Amino acid sequence: MGKGKKPRKAPNPTPDQNPGAGEEMERQTQAKGELVPPSRRPPTAVGTDTPPPAREPVRLPQRRSPAPHRPALFDLFQTIRTAVGALLDIADAAAEAITKRLEGRA
Repeated sequence: MGKGKKPRKAPNPTPDQNPGAGEEMERQTQAKGELVPPSRRPPTAVGTDTPPPAREPVRLPQRRSPAPHRPALFDLFQTIRTAVGALLDIADAAAEAITKRLEGRA
């Protein structure tokens, strides 16, 4: 309810809006009704011969952030170590390519 607004009042119920609400209506029956069995559905239960479905192994979530107890300097050293390792791999591949090219000339 907003400021300065009055609450709504319920509308006055009109007497006997539905005159047949208190009385039960009698159902009409057919002299010769159709006897139709319900439609059959295939069984949904799993047989005992069927092995249970294989469960996937539970994977623990990997921590992407560094451990909170390690100092920031440790993270800096790890980053530098990774970068130097990548540079050495590139230099090794380049040296191998140059060596193969020089052997081909001789």
